[in-house]
Amino acid sequence: MNSLINRIWRNIICPALSLLPKDQRKAVCESYAGRGFSDSPRAIAEELLNRGWKVYWLVKGPKEAESLPGGIKPLTIGSTAAIYHMCTAAVWVDNCRKWGRLYKRTSQRYVQTWHGFPLKRIEGDAESALDAEYVRAARKDSLMCDLFLSNSAFLTQIYRRAFWYGGEVLECGFPRNDMLFGPPGPSLEKVRRELRLPEGKNLALYAPTFRRDLGLSVYDMDYKRVCGALSRRFGGDWLILAKLHPNVADKAGELSLDPRYVVNASAYPDIQELYLACDALITDYSSVMFDYMNTGRPCFLYVNDLAAYKDDRNFYFDLDTLPFARAEDNDGLEEIILGFDGGAQRERTERFSRELGIKEDGTAAKQVADWLEG
Repeated sequence: MNSLINRIWRNIICPALSLLPKDQRKAVCESYAGRGFSDSPRAIAEELLNRGWKVYWLVKGPKEAESLPGGIKPLTIGSTAAIYHMCTAAVWVDNCRKWGRLYKRTSQRYVQTWHGFPLKRIEGDAESALDAEYVRAARKDSLMCDLFLSNSAFLTQIYRRAFWYGGEVLECGFPRNDMLFGPPGPSLEKVRRELRLPEGKNLALYAPTFRRDLGLSVYDMDYKRVCGALSRRFGGDWLILAKLHPNVADKAGELSLDPRYVVNASAYPDIQELYLACDALITDYSSVMFDYMNTGRPCFLYVNDLAAYKDDRNFYFDLDTLPFARAEDNDGLEEIILGFDGGAQRERTERFSRELGIKEDGTAAKQVADWLEG
């Protein structure tokens, strides 16, 4: 039955939809499968809106639609309106793979921003660890893409080798990071207001990636002790914002978090605003470290399951080559915080960026919009 439905969709419905008139200045954007207004698609959408484009945003439901600013219209995924606007838009923008049955028209352009510079092996480089259905969807998605965005020569090589993609790559940086080159004040005020944070506290962001078993053992950090170490090294009172990975964010209620030291920020839609609001980052194997690197602020790696995780997916880099101090338990985390050397981190970061050909200058969204209008 599914095979018959797919043939009808592909051979009858999609060709019929392709006859609808296309709006040359309409874009349909999506981020993290409809979870809200965030990431590089957000930055591109804002740039296109400022240039007079009609911008629509795919959302899971009303809650996610609330994150959209004025001028950007929500579309519920799978709705008739969503299908219509995707069929008649000139441009699609997404940071994840598209799993639906909708096929892009040859005259449309699909910009795949991806969602980070990888530490872990991904896509074809980790194919044996991926679900076969995901690989099928990823291959189809890459065939539809017209442009991938890259922040480095290194990532471009991964696209060519492991993403089943042979099209154009624009090495412009990640549009989501453009805001990291601007003033932090507005984001800090917004984060404090929306999370109802106390005034006068320095903020540290804790944002680890997910584990294959979708467990929460990584969140065993001694938050009180970490806040104390941050206070001793940098001064002031500290509060940690814990942002669970989207794949486990719905389990946040299972954690016992003392609000004197840690606040659950998992529902906050845009992590870039959290970067700007926070004075330090603690992560593990997540690509957030490479984004936060643009702020020049302290970053620490807490990897309490290093051996098991490395066996699971392996890394593109030896962890010793990363520019950030690393710890495997709470004792070690306290030690690297107290011993933080800003000058040494800056030197290591500059060397790392130079060796991998990283390009970030705050103009990525503009470059993408120029490409679309060119």
